[in-house]
Amino acid sequence: MSNRSAVPFLIMVFFGVLVSASGLSVRVIQGGVPIASPRELIEEGIRLGNSELLRKAWGSYEQAVKLEPNVIDGYMQLGRIYFHLSMMGVATDDEFQKVRNYARQALSKSPEIADSHHLMGMVLSGKGSYLDAIDELRLALNLKPGNEFILCDMAAIHLALHQPEESINILEGKKLKDGWSYFILSLAWLQKGAKGRALLNLNKAKNVGFSGYWLDKTLSALEKDLGIPLKLH
Repeated sequence: MSNRSAVPFLIMVFFGVLVSASGLSVRVIQGGVPIASPRELIEEGIRLGNSELLRKAWGSYEQAVKLEPNVIDGYMQLGRIYFHLSMMGVATDDEFQKVRNYARQALSKSPEIADSHHLMGMVLSGKGSYLDAIDELRLALNLKPGNEFILCDMAAIHLALHQPEESINILEGKKLKDGWSYFILSLAWLQKGAKGRALLNLNKAKNVGFSGYWLDKTLSALEKDLGIPLKLH
């Protein structure tokens, strides 16, 4: 087991995290009660950097895995929530113990599918056990070659290990479809000091729909460093 610090990689990049106070756009049912699906809560929680929304989704997915213990998606979403809570620096030891148990359950039920190993990789990465996480993600990638989400999580770990060249080698030149992948690539270039390349990939992230807290935080850091206002197109 790795002895590296569990400090999340984005906190290391930004040297601190600000909590977003932005709200969530939700539907309203009869009687004026606002609702949102658990997946919507996750997406908005990630976009806004809002741990409260992520924890609301957590409760729903815990119920889901109890009701349908053989469906892997619920386990995956719990792993995803924990990973992002850890990035914000607010994940608790209790949450780690719970999500690790869920990951172990998924692996025991379906060791032959990529998602089970991907889930364990996310959990270990969120806790800071990066080398063990990489091993799980490699197993996942062998079972699902070329998967962008697995590759992106591997690149993020190399970023946490201050190995931006590895992150760039994993993602650069790929036909990426997800804005988070371009965002991780931008942080890798930023870690190398290539601010122009970082800005280019932030722009690509925005163009495929990535927005919110993490994008704004990175752009603000670049503006402060360069001393000029920046605008993505």
